[in-house]
Amino acid sequence: MQNEAADPQPKVIEAQAAGWRLAARVIRAARDEVLALIPANCALLSDQDPGRTWPPRAGWSGAARVRAVVAGETLLDRSARLRALLGVRADVRSGKHSPTLMVVLDRNLAIVSRGGATSPLAVRSPTAVQALTTIFHHHWSEARADVNDLHGRLNPLQRDVLRRLAGGATDDVVARALAVSTRTVQRQVTQIMQMVGARSRLELGIKLAAHGLYERPPLRHAV
Repeated sequence: MQNEAADPQPKVIEAQAAGWRLAARVIRAARDEVLALIPANCALLSDQDPGRTWPPRAGWSGAARVRAVVAGETLLDRSARLRALLGVRADVRSGKHSPTLMVVLDRNLAIVSRGGATSPLAVRSPTAVQALTTIFHHHWSEARADVNDLHGRLNPLQRDVLRRLAGGATDDVVARALAVSTRTVQRQVTQIMQMVGARSRLELGIKLAAHGLYERPPLRHAV
């Protein structure tokens, strides 16, 4: 006989599901910024028993900027799931282990949970939210950017800009070729640098070359 005590009671499961559904709605309501610290074994990134209704599958799109540190994870292993949860424009890094799921919303509210089997808690205290924001930025500063997934996150203009710059073109030449302003080209490069955590164009080039992305094409010799 199956041990019925192995699973939580139906009312407990439904209460947890209701908590996660509410948390998802609150997260999607963020307008400016979502900062997420996601544990390696977080149920949000794994396939759940079909009989369970938590956590919800809806993504967290809505905020203008989404940053996430996935603790202890190889990002490529969960790339599709991460994009479904966080949105294709999210800036995601791989960091150290953390046992707690933490999501800071517009720096005035936070959602925390010790795991999918427990209902998430809302944190509204300004002091506590500030402390959680500081914890996130500590993890963020030590995390590694997912350069391998960069190509899938770039828009077509950014891809064209990178490809032409890697070929040796200047900002002005790229701008004329793409019929945009030089300032637009520079803005696209700045956004790409932010995606990979590069502090200069030299560092950006090193990161891209190290992962075999947008390398300078070989010179063709005249015959």
